[in-house]
Amino acid sequence: MTRPDLSAWAPWRLRAGLARLRGWKAWSVLWGSGAVSALSMPPLHLWPALALGLIILFWMVDGDRPGRRPHLSAFVRGFAFGMGYFMAGTFWIAFAFISRGPEFIPLIPLAVPGFAALLAFFWGGAMLAFRLFTYRSPWRVLLFASNLALFEWLRGHVLSGLPWNLPGYAWPAGGEISQSAAWIGIYGLSWVTIFLLVSPAVAVSRTGHWRGFLPVAGALVLGASLYGAGAVRLAQASDALHDDVRLRIVHTAITQAEKWAPQGEYEVRDRYMALSARPGLDEVTHILWPEGALPYYMLEDARTMRQLGEMMSPDQYLMSGIFGRSVMPDQTEELHNAMAVVDFPADQPRLEAYYVKARLVPFGEVLPLTDLMSAIGFADFARYSFTPGPGPRRLYLEGSPSVVPLICYEAIFPEFLRSVETRPDWVFNLSNDAWFGDNAGPDQHMNQVRYRAIESGLPIARSATRGISGIVDPYGRMPVQAAAGTEGVLDADLPVALPITLYQRLGEGVFFLILVLVYGYMAGRIGGRWRAARARKDA
Repeated sequence: MTRPDLSAWAPWRLRAGLARLRGWKAWSVLWGSGAVSALSMPPLHLWPALALGLIILFWMVDGDRPGRRPHLSAFVRGFAFGMGYFMAGTFWIAFAFISRGPEFIPLIPLAVPGFAALLAFFWGGAMLAFRLFTYRSPWRVLLFASNLALFEWLRGHVLSGLPWNLPGYAWPAGGEISQSAAWIGIYGLSWVTIFLLVSPAVAVSRTGHWRGFLPVAGALVLGASLYGAGAVRLAQASDALHDDVRLRIVHTAITQAEKWAPQGEYEVRDRYMALSARPGLDEVTHILWPEGALPYYMLEDARTMRQLGEMMSPDQYLMSGIFGRSVMPDQTEELHNAMAVVDFPADQPRLEAYYVKARLVPFGEVLPLTDLMSAIGFADFARYSFTPGPGPRRLYLEGSPSVVPLICYEAIFPEFLRSVETRPDWVFNLSNDAWFGDNAGPDQHMNQVRYRAIESGLPIARSATRGISGIVDPYGRMPVQAAAGTEGVLDADLPVALPITLYQRLGEGVFFLILVLVYGYMAGRIGGRWRAARARKDA
């Protein structure tokens, strides 16, 4: 019996075969590799899938020998990989259109691939830059990691920015590797992740030269060091709690259909009131409701405010997401996605603090080209465009630690929390994840929120409709949580903040230092080779 010939599947032959693929075959492999890589994101966190996908991308760009347009080929290959990665990783945005109503479902075939294409553009640019400046050395994997991490940073900042599903999020928040975000942030961790996972790609060659294993050894040392440092940080973790702050997080499973059904506002209000008034309320100092909890202007509704006053004691605060509005001097009306802090001294409602969401979701909360959208038949879609607030700010409540609100989308931006002038004692993240159905969207959102706690060293309390609610400690762990789709209340003490982290002090400083060192090293090597070649030519 003859053995099957597996020589064609030897790693170096596989690498060469992938690099030679053209046309639809190359697109299919790259799109599929990107889609498989998305399994590394929450809730699965299968980081080997990302390693496999990135290695295939590296081989197909690095080993590509096209004819007349090598740089265009590199861009297209990176773009194809990104399309698969983002379509598989963000498919849940389709549920936002379904939630709005059947008239918006026809937009899904355009919205999902169109959204993925915008994000994939940055992966194409990263591969183009890699192709332009690479050279034949095993350490070119550093250039690959740096270009991709840099373009991921650009993806998080160009126009409104959308840093969703960065490679660093492959590591579950609260684990050992994730602790490095306290020093280098999520962009620095993304660079580390790419380098760790792609370094084996340069060790695969027919000759098996020992130099190809140097990046692998360097990656193993770096990975082990970060894991060890994270383990030490968690072993020394503090579990200190504020003894004068008791939070009641109201967690609901209300769907968008229930919320906006005829007479639905009354059922929703009654559910929030009943949950908030559960036994143990007299021990609570803060009641937390999620983003846009009630489907009307809560502060203007006398019955709602009266019910709250009857339920709450004078020393309690309600912190709730609300719909707000204000009339401008020209008599136009501005709509706000906001958070209000209300208490009831002397049984009368008092607005203690008011925060207007500053980072609005493009095409969800703020709509460019509203006149055009109305003209083509989506007037209802264009009508609910919110006005953004001035930016994040620290709120001071009498007898309570200071807090910064992050409403939904704002929590995905690492620099947003850093831009607060004075560091708060805790963060309140309120969200409405009912837009995105029962799928990966709420898990991905929650993982990013937990990374904000690690980066800042601040505890985060979260109330999310049909999302994941609970308490996140400054290490990204969740000692108290409620799963998406469940309903109830969580009563918990507030963890004490850690001393300010390195990332909170320097921001992306460490990340950019890494890039400068890599690009400086690569420029020196390329310049040295160019000068040597010029000298040989002159001789």
